[in-house]
Amino acid sequence: MAEPYPVNFPPVATPRARERLRTILGAVLLALGCCAVPASADPLAEQAELSILVEQRQALESELEHYQKTLALLNTENTPPQQSSNPAVRKLAEEKLRIQQQLLSLAEREVALRREQLAAQDRSDNGTPEESATPQLESRPLNVHSPDYNAEQETENVARLHRLLNNYYTDLQESEQTLPSPEEVARREAAAADASNLARIPFSAGKLRLTGAEGSTALAQISRRLADPAIPESRRDIAPILSARTHLFGSLIASESRSLRPVGKNHYIARIRLQPGDSTLRIRDDRWELRLPQNVNAGDYLVTLYAPPGGTPELHVFAVSDLLAVKGAHLPAWLPAEIGLNQAG
Repeated sequence: MAEPYPVNFPPVATPRARERLRTILGAVLLALGCCAVPASADPLAEQAELSILVEQRQALESELEHYQKTLALLNTENTPPQQSSNPAVRKLAEEKLRIQQQLLSLAEREVALRREQLAAQDRSDNGTPEESATPQLESRPLNVHSPDYNAEQETENVARLHRLLNNYYTDLQESEQTLPSPEEVARREAAAADASNLARIPFSAGKLRLTGAEGSTALAQISRRLADPAIPESRRDIAPILSARTHLFGSLIASESRSLRPVGKNHYIARIRLQPGDSTLRIRDDRWELRLPQNVNAGDYLVTLYAPPGGTPELHVFAVSDLLAVKGAHLPAWLPAEIGLNQAG
């Protein structure tokens, strides 16, 4: 039997999403025993596999419909369920995503088998020498739904499954903007464990400029929030712009704009270079005034922002050199690579 036609699924937007889908596909197929059958396999075995795939897909679709109805009843907020303040709604959303991931893998394999059916039927209809020398049982397309094979029905099945796949890919890409990846969850848990071992250093949440020790505590506080299941997730494609303008002796000496990198749960971070003098920091409609002594050299600073929905934004600024000078400073694993700090494992 010839190689199956290639299946061109809708593209996934990000490399992270592609890698996640590949991982999902391998894990789910292994768990369900649905590993790909070689092109030369017995059609009867392929027919049995296709029958199992259809039954499993239909069962999962029924389960998915149940979750969707339950979410529609419970999620009364005008937000995606992944961002709900209700932990039960977020848990249901995660279970719904898990089912969609399994359906994605099953539907991909089913499409491949059904396309092979159509290809085998085409070869049989064309009466190629290679096919004519093969017993009828080997060249006849698989038969799942009815005793009489219907090529038009199979074509519609493939088209319908493609539409289904497109919907699943869309949902996965949407969740990509909110839910953390398994690697991010692992880094958050590692950072939270590290933060729990740090001595609590009192500091005011409303204090703008922090010492190195206070900056370490601020990072530890973010780690605890990221690992807290009671705090809802936030979208990852929102990057607030930080504008910094510095005046010295009444003259503007520096002006810079920087995107704050989202790290999850309405937390953002950036590394910025600040000059001595009076600096005005602006993010959206909020503004903070920061004064660095004139005898202080220009240096790199970390800026952290916590902007809970409906709450007062919390901004902290502390020197990178002061943070690194603290013995056992909390350098969490979730810090973005572009921040340029030696991260804890």
